[in-house]
Amino acid sequence: MDLIDIWRYKHPIEKQFTFFSEVHKSWGRIDQIWTSRELSLRATKCEIHPRTLSDHNSITLELKSELKGGFRWRLNEQLLEDEEVIGKAKATLKDYFELNLNTGVSSEITWDASKAVLRGFFIQQNSYKKKLRQQKKEEILNHIRQLEKKLIENPKDIQSIQVIKILQTQYSMLVNQEIEWKIRLMRQRYFESANKIGKLLAWQLRKRQKQSVINKIKVEEEIVEDPKKIQKNFMEFYEGLYKKGEEDATLIEKYLENCEGRTLTAEEKIQLNKPINIEEIQNAIKRMKLGKTPGPDGLSAKYYKVLGNQLAPALCEVMNDILKDGKIPESWREAFITLIPKSDTDKLNIKNYRPISLLNNDYKIFADIMANRLKKHLTDLIHKDQAGFLPNRFLKDNVRHVINLIEYLEINNNVPAVLMFVDAEKAFDNVSWMFMIKCLEKAGIEGDFLKGIQAIYSTQSAKLVINNNLTNQFKIEKGTRQGCPLSPLLFIMVLEILANKIRTASEVRGIRIGLKEFKLKAYADDLILSLEEPRESIGKALEIMEEYGKLSGFKLNKLKTKMLTKNLKSDGKEELERKFGIKTAKKIKYLGIWLTSKNINLIEDNYSVVWKEIKRDFDVWNRVNLSWLGRMEAIKMVVLPKMLFLFQNIPIIRGTKLFKDWQRTLSRFIWQGKRPRIRFKILTDRKERGGFAVPNLKLYHEAACLCWVKEWITLENSDLLDLEGADNRYGWHAYLWQNKGKVHRGFLNHIIRGPLYEAWNRNKKLLEWRTPWWLSPFNIITTKNINTGVKNLTYEDLLVRSEDTWKLRPYEELEGKLTVWLQYYQINAIWAEDKKIGMNEKKSKFQIEIIEGNSKLLSKMYNILLEWDTKDEEIKEVMVKWAIDLGHSIAYEQWSKLWEKGIKFTACAAIRENIEKMIHRWYLTPEKLNRIYKIGSGACWRCKVKEGNFMHMWWACEDIKKFWDTIYNELKKNIKIHIFKKTRGFSIRHHRRGD
Repeated sequence: MDLIDIWRYKHPIEKQFTFFSEVHKSWGRIDQIWTSRELSLRATKCEIHPRTLSDHNSITLELKSELKGGFRWRLNEQLLEDEEVIGKAKATLKDYFELNLNTGVSSEITWDASKAVLRGFFIQQNSYKKKLRQQKKEEILNHIRQLEKKLIENPKDIQSIQVIKILQTQYSMLVNQEIEWKIRLMRQRYFESANKIGKLLAWQLRKRQKQSVINKIKVEEEIVEDPKKIQKNFMEFYEGLYKKGEEDATLIEKYLENCEGRTLTAEEKIQLNKPINIEEIQNAIKRMKLGKTPGPDGLSAKYYKVLGNQLAPALCEVMNDILKDGKIPESWREAFITLIPKSDTDKLNIKNYRPISLLNNDYKIFADIMANRLKKHLTDLIHKDQAGFLPNRFLKDNVRHVINLIEYLEINNNVPAVLMFVDAEKAFDNVSWMFMIKCLEKAGIEGDFLKGIQAIYSTQSAKLVINNNLTNQFKIEKGTRQGCPLSPLLFIMVLEILANKIRTASEVRGIRIGLKEFKLKAYADDLILSLEEPRESIGKALEIMEEYGKLSGFKLNKLKTKMLTKNLKSDGKEELERKFGIKTAKKIKYLGIWLTSKNINLIEDNYSVVWKEIKRDFDVWNRVNLSWLGRMEAIKMVVLPKMLFLFQNIPIIRGTKLFKDWQRTLSRFIWQGKRPRIRFKILTDRKERGGFAVPNLKLYHEAACLCWVKEWITLENSDLLDLEGADNRYGWHAYLWQNKGKVHRGFLNHIIRGPLYEAWNRNKKLLEWRTPWWLSPFNIITTKNINTGVKNLTYEDLLVRSEDTWKLRPYEELEGKLTVWLQYYQINAIWAEDKKIGMNEKKSKFQIEIIEGNSKLLSKMYNILLEWDTKDEEIKEVMVKWAIDLGHSIAYEQWSKLWEKGIKFTACAAIRENIEKMIHRWYLTPEKLNRIYKIGSGACWRCKVKEGNFMHMWWACEDIKKFWDTIYNELKKNIKIHIFKKTRGFSIRHHRRGD
C-alpha cells in the first residue's frame, strides 16, 4: 500500500512517545498516523502533544491544501456584543475621522483606510481575547511537556508522575469549564427556542442536503475531477463570460432613437439628483438583514448597525463625493462570486451555476439608496407588463395572465396560438454597460445620479469562491451584479427596450381581444410571448431579439426556450420546431407553477405534487424529537409558505374534499396518529384568544380567492378584466351582487372565475351584509364591458345624505358623468332595489382593509375569515370547566390577559407548553380514561380512593397537596411576600383581588 509513519517521516531522529504505562513504568509510541507517500508531500506539521484528558498523548497532522486562494477575513460578530469592545471601536472611529477627514485626502481613500483601521482593531481584540483564553492552558501544557521529558529519561520518577496528574486535573477543569459554558448556551437555546419559529427549528427541519462541493464537472464530454483543473475551467468560463465584446456608441444611439418610451420629468430628475442625507443612510442600514455573508472587506451588516451613528456622517460625505465626482472607493470595485447550482439542472455543466456576488456592505448601502430613489419613478417608466422588482406588481399577476390566456384559447379554439417562454443565456451577466448607460440616458436619467451609476459600472473585478478557495482576480467588463440592490432595476430598464420593440412591431401579432392585443409579460428576465399567427410572429420576434442582442448582450438560449401551443395540429407544431429550432413542451414550469396547454391539469401538477412532498417531510419529522407545540410551529414554518405560494398564484380549488384530506393529514402529524385532545378549530384560533394559530388551509385559500375578487370589485385593471371576462354577458358587479352567475352558466366553467365566484358567494353576507359603497350600478347595467375604459361610478359617487336616509344625487349633478339620460333612470331602478337592503353608515371592514388597502391583504383577509369561523369558540369549553372546578366564573378580560401575558412569564419553551396543556386540560385523568375506554375504575392513581377528575389529580388529592405545600413554602421563602394558597393561583395562574 506504500504507507509511511508520517510523524517519524517528519521527525527522523527525535525521541518521543504517545503512551505511558503506569503499571510497567515504561513509554511506547503506539499511536500513529499513516499516510501515502503522495500525501506526505502535503504534510506541513505532525506533532505529539502532552497528555491531558487521556492516558494517551494526542497526535495532530496538518496538511497543506492543494488549492490555496487568498485569505478571507470575516469579522467575529461576538466582539460586537461586548460593550467594552464597542466603546473602544467607537472611540477609535471618532479619533480616526477627526484626524483624517477634511485634510485634503479624497474621501474615498479616507473611507477605505478607516475600514482597514477597524479591521486591524478587531483582529487585535479577537487575538487578545483568544490569547487570554489560551494562556492558562498553554502554561499547563508547557509544564506537562517539561515533566514528560524528565519522565522519558526516568520513567520511575514518582514525583513527576504525581505532578503530571495534578496538572492534567487542572487542564481538565479548564476544558470542562469551557464545555459547560457551551452546553449552557446550547441548553439556553433549547430552553428559549425549542418550539419557536426560528433558526433552531429550521435547522431541525431542514432537508439533509449534499455537500455544496464541486467534485467534478464535464468539459467537452470529458469528466474533470482534478481540483486545479476544475478551478481553471471555471476561471476560463467566467473570464470569457464577463469579457465585453465590440461596442459601438453610434450604433447604440441610432438603435435607441427609434425606441418609444416615457422619460423622466424635470421634477423627477431633481428628486433623483439631490444629495444623499444621513437619514437615507440610517434607513438603509435598518433595512439590512443580519446573518448575510459579507463581501471582501469582511465587515458584516451588524458592524454598520452597531456603529452606524459613528459611520454615517463619513459615509454620507463619501457617497455625495461619488455623485459629484463619479469615483467610488477601490474596495467597492471587487466582489467575491459564489456559485449556486440551479435546481433541477445538471451540476456537471458549468453554465448551470448562478454567480452571486458577495459585495461589501458599505457599497450595498449606497446601492440600496440609489435603488430606492430609482424605484419610485420606474412604475411610470416601465410598462405594467413587467412585474418584477417594482412596488405593487406581483408574480401572481403574470401567472393569472397566462392561465387566462390558456383558458381564452381553450374557449376560442379557432385561434391558433403559441405561448413562447423565452430563456436568455446568463441574462444578468451579459448586459453591455455602454448599452445600459445609453438606455438610462434615453429615459432621462442624467447628472449626479447617472455619475453614481457610471462610477459603479466602470471598473470591476472579482474572485471566484470554489470549494471555499479563492481564485485569482479577474476583470469584469459587463453584466449587472446578482446580489446588488440596484442591479435588478437596471436590468429591467435595459430589457424594457426589447419589450417596447416587440410591443410596437405590427408583424408580431399578439392575442387579440377586442381592440386590445396581449403580446408579452415579463417577471425580470422571465419573458413570455403570446402570439397569434405563429409562423410569421415568431420569426419577427426572433429577428427583433437578435438585433437587440447584438448591441445589448442579450443571448437567446434556444435549447431552454420552450413553446406551449394551442389550437395547432401536430404537423403545424413540427413545422414551427423545424423552422425556428425551438421545441414545444407538454409541461413548462413558469415562475414556480407547472403549466400545460390544458388548465385542467393545474391542481394535479402543482397542489398534488407539493402535498406529496409535505407528506414526505412529515415522515422525516416524525423521526425528529419535536414536541407537540414544535409540530404546530413546523407546520407554520414549512408547510404554510409552500401552500400560500400556490394559493396566491393559483386559487382554483373547488369544493372541500382536498381541504378535509389536508386537515386530516395535519391533525395526524400534530397528534402523532392519536386521538386529538383539542378540537382543530381551537388549534386554528388566534393565540390571544386562547388558540394556537395553526393555519386553516381552507380559510387561507378562501382569503386568496377573495383577494383576487378585489380586481372584479375595483374595476381598475382593465387588461385583466378584459381577458378574464372575455365571454362575460354582464358587468362584473352584476355577477357579484345580482348572482348573474346562475343565469350565465358558462361563467362558472372558467378555471379562475368558478372558484372565485363560489368563494365570494360563501362569504358575501359576512363581508357585505348591506349594500356596499363600492358597488357600481354603472357596471351592473353594462351588458358587456370590453375595452371601454369608462369610469364606473360607485354608490360613494352617486349617493347623498338626506336627513336620516340616503338618496341618489339629482340628474343635474350627474349629467356630465352620464353617457345618455336613460342611464340615470336605470341606476335609479337599481338603487330602488338596493336601498331595501339598506346602506351601511360607514364603509365595511372588507372595503377599508382589502378593497382600499395595498399591503398584507392576504393576512388581513384571513384574519377576517378566521374571526367569523372561530366566533362560536370565543367562550371555550375549558373556560366553563375551569369556572365549575374553581367555583366561580372568570372574566373574559382575565382570560385574555392570561393568554396574552400570563403564558409568557417564562422564557422556557417546555414550561410554556406545559402551561398551554394545563389550561386546555390536555392531560388524561383516570376519570376521563374510564369514560372513554370503560376500564371499570376512574379512581385516583395516587390515593386510589377518590375519583380521579382533573381538580383532584392536580390539587385536591392528599398526596399532591404535599407537593403544593413544598412549592408554596419555597415561593414564600424566595419572593418574601405572603401569598394565599389558592387553587386558581397554582393551577392556571389566575388571581383575583385579595388572593
